[in-house]
Amino acid sequence: MPNYNINQCLTNTQYVVSASTLTLGETIGFFIGEDRLCGTVGEVTSNPITPLSFYDSVYTDCCECLSGITESVNFNFIRCNTLEEINIEATNFCNDYGVPTTGLTYEIQFGSETPFCATFEGLSPTGVTNYFYVSGPFLDCELCQTEIPTISAGTYDYTVCVICDDGSTETAVTVEVPHPSYTNGYGQTVIQTQMVTLGGFNGLNS
Repeated sequence: MPNYNINQCLTNTQYVVSASTLTLGETIGFFIGEDRLCGTVGEVTSNPITPLSFYDSVYTDCCECLSGITESVNFNFIRCNTLEEINIEATNFCNDYGVPTTGLTYEIQFGSETPFCATFEGLSPTGVTNYFYVSGPFLDCELCQTEIPTISAGTYDYTVCVICDDGSTETAVTVEVPHPSYTNGYGQTVIQTQMVTLGGFNGLNS
């Protein structure tokens, strides 16, 4: 029987498992000793099998395979910039994206609330519904938060008209005024468009 490289779901750790016929990219359940794992099939390899490994069965995807291991599949995330644990019932996440990878960061949201970034840690015994995958994965929190678009504080922008005298004629010039901004609790930049940053426009406070 040929040996196959198997990339474990959740961690991408590679194992070598022997089986009669497997298809590249399909998901299987397999054992390492008494531990049952899930993984995707890679190329045939000449490397020896991982000790105590043996093939179990084929599944549609990693989520279905993981559901066969535990009574319910839940994903544990740590919210960026905090130590808050976010435990998500996996159904919506699996439908939108598939299985996340340990150590990578994802943009997710609860219901219709503002999206936030969180790093995937592994499986959890419990989880809540109504969380959704938004984008990712990202290598870390910083890259994820960079991708989240800047939002307004809910106010309207405006421009300031400055009269410029070049010595012969007066010209009206529209100037884009700088606005103060801050980072909210979700790591997003919020711009206060109804305000002007002092010192940043036409020498004010300079």
